[in-house]
Amino acid sequence: MIHDIKKVYENTIIKEKGENREEQKEYICRIYKYLVTPKSFGVKENTYICYFEEIVNDQGNNKNKKKIGIIIDPGSNDEEIYEFLKKENIEIKYIFLTHNHPDHIAGLDNAKEKLNVPIVISRLDGENIHDKRYTMMRLFRLKELECDVDIMVEHLEEIKINDDIIFKFHLTPGHSLGSICIEIMGTDILFVGDTIFKEGYRKNRLFGWK
Repeated sequence: MIHDIKKVYENTIIKEKGENREEQKEYICRIYKYLVTPKSFGVKENTYICYFEEIVNDQGNNKNKKKIGIIIDPGSNDEEIYEFLKKENIEIKYIFLTHNHPDHIAGLDNAKEKLNVPIVISRLDGENIHDKRYTMMRLFRLKELECDVDIMVEHLEEIKINDDIIFKFHLTPGHSLGSICIEIMGTDILFVGDTIFKEGYRKNRLFGWK
């Protein structure tokens, strides 16, 4: 079985400030996805690392500053994720969860211990994160989470990781009670979790939800 962290997106983001937008900052945004080959069902392939690297122009020579970012849906305890963060010198500011199903949260205790940053989830899913009936941890014979979430967001709430980079949370219930999509403001990037699949949107009918 091959474990890999693959870059799936890279682009330059320009942030403008001031009344006349005279001040500009440039960031390189990179998104990586954790992959396992051969593909297997379960807790492996839902984790994303999204980080931003500010570009500073010094007399015509571009110099990169520190990298800051977030992890989305740590569904695996695999060490490759944290080795990658250390190798790339990425400072993680938050752990974001799109919903509370096991293939998205099974590695949460390990992530919290290693990163010691706030865990963010919707209020509806956060209130049920220790209830195995909702998280389906029992179905996959996984132990219940020990860590608690730190921030429970509402629909359209925003969180900044610095003065320029803002994430907005969109409540999209259906797959779980409190599924959310996560938007990077000022870009066309939206992390949808399990709200949308290749074959279309999906509803969770395990408990008679409609």
